[in-house]
Amino acid sequence: MIAPIDHRDPEIAARIHDLQQASYAVERDLIGVAEFYPLQVTAEMIRREPDTFLGFWDGDRLIGVASFTATAEETDIGRMVVHPAHFRRGTASALLRAVEERAAPGQRLTVSTAERNEPAIRLYQCHGFEIARRTVLPEGLALVRLSKTTAPPPPIS
Repeated sequence: MIAPIDHRDPEIAARIHDLQQASYAVERDLIGVAEFYPLQVTAEMIRREPDTFLGFWDGDRLIGVASFTATAEETDIGRMVVHPAHFRRGTASALLRAVEERAAPGQRLTVSTAERNEPAIRLYQCHGFEIARRTVLPEGLALVRLSKTTAPPPPIS
């Protein structure tokens, strides 16, 4: 079940943190970097984020989280994490659809990921995202920015 979660709650923030540690450790190894900033994010930092958070629950276990920030122009996905035991089971796709459902019709959706994170790029491309730009960070990590536009509103008859 996917539902909004209150990341400001210390217990929920701790669960998000634990989930991120497991998920981002796999991503760190996949992209081949020693220092990966998402692994340095603490539960307290999560609690202070302005994003909206959605949790994917399997009973009482939090197995996936998406966070996003919405403005009038776009909805930017800040995180998409799934517990490694649930990779390739549709969890990320379900979270991505839940974020898109919350975006305004005709609004741009954006997300960034490491260029070497091919599974994430494939996921986003399967959902209609296209690579919009590539950026190389000072430490040498290449990121890609992907975007898509949600379906326009239905015509008024």
